[in-house]
Amino acid sequence: MIRIERAAPFLDDKVVAVQEGADAWCEEPGVSGRVWCNLSIRYADAIAPDGWFFLYEGIGNRKTNLDLMKHGLMEVQQSRFTLSDGNSAALARLI
Repeated sequence: MIRIERAAPFLDDKVVAVQEGADAWCEEPGVSGRVWCNLSIRYADAIAPDGWFFLYEGIGNRKTNLDLMKHGLMEVQQSRFTLSDGNSAALARLI
C-alpha cells in the first residue's frame, strides 16, 4: 500500500495530510502522531477505486477540505459515486 504525505502548514504548524489506500487523514507527526482530522469515510457496501478515498464531508471538515483543494494538495472528482442506498459520496485523493 502506498503512503502519500503532503505538508499542510496552512492548516497548522507541522500538520501533514496522509493517504494510505482508501484512508486519509491529517496528523501531527512525531512522538504523539496525533490525528488532527479524518479526511475519509468508509462505507460497508462500497469500495473506493484504487488511489481514491471517499471524502468525509461533515461540517467540521468543510474548511479543511476546501483549504486542501485551494492549496493543491487534494483533488475531488466532479462526478459523485452512487451508493447502494441511493445516496452519493465524493471521491478524493491527495496529489
